Amino acid sequence: MLAQALPPVRAAREGVALMDRSHWGRIRVTGNDRRKFLHNMTTADFEKLEVGGGLDAVLVTSTARIIDYVTAYAQPDAILLVTSPERREVIVNWLPRFIFFNDDVRVEDVTDQSAMLSLYGPQSAALLSALGVDVANLAPNASRAATIGGAETMVAAGAGLGLEGYTLVMATDQALAVQQALVERGRPRGLEVMDETAWEPLRVSQGRPRADRELTEQHNPLEAGLWHAVRFDKGCYIGQEVIARLDTYQKIKQRLMGVRLEALVEPGASVRADGEEVGTLTSVSLTENGPFGLAYVRTRAALPGQIVEVGTSHGELVEAPYLTWERTDLPA
Repeated sequence: MLAQALPPVRAAREGVALMDRSHWGRIRVTGNDRRKFLHNMTTADFEKLEVGGGLDAVLVTSTARIIDYVTAYAQPDAILLVTSPERREVIVNWLPRFIFFNDDVRVEDVTDQSAMLSLYGPQSAALLSALGVDVANLAPNASRAATIGGAETMVAAGAGLGLEGYTLVMATDQALAVQQALVERGRPRGLEVMDETAWEPLRVSQGRPRADRELTEQHNPLEAGLWHAVRFDKGCYIGQEVIARLDTYQKIKQRLMGVRLEALVEPGASVRADGEEVGTLTSVSLTENGPFGLAYVRTRAALPGQIVEVGTSHGELVEAPYLTWERTDLPA
């Protein structure tokens, strides 16, 4: 399985890889009050979001437990939310519960009417440029309209793994034309087509949290290393008071950490340091650098270099590249 995944993984890190992510949820929020509504529903600042801009956000419960981690793209007449595949139905049913009589907001699941492709790797921009799409000045999560293979396509900077890449969204019946254009121009550049067997090792090694693994209602965004998706200087939103207290009083009880493992073990295995149980393994994969996992670890033990026992294996705690642990709304 790893041998099959290695060429796309190398391409994603060194060249260019293409993945069909159409199974991820896409929810379209429209109406004049859409920014205010999402501002009040998430950890991010939607009120300052302009057309063509984008951001990462976390939807949480009233006790700041994670519902999902999403990316939002501001279009001229809507905001498009890309959700975890496992959370699509949850969110499309949860958001309307908070739309009140005078709110001009509509929530529509457009997953089946659209398709989504992702490019990964340092050659992604060159490939798009060869197709006439200039992405040189796109800020993270910013998007622009383009035509690829004769199809109208939204092209956004970033592809959800913290690697250089781009997200492309188009109508379902246009997906094949876009994919064929990318493959035709990409093959001479070493393009590899990626599937879940390659994406999962990349996700784990990067430390990107996943629904039902790290993104659960047992954890909050600060424990999950999603500080970049939380604005502490915005007004009230669902879960805001709890998150503010966690930050102010430094009450983060655990942190999501990477674990270099000597051998593969099953998710759910306990993590022990100096003979004491300090955490739980949430994900594991065989990566190009060997077995690697993600684990929630008690803050006092969540130290890079800490030697741990993980189930029947041993390992070392490391920082995961995707995760952030500092506020981004403070002056430099």
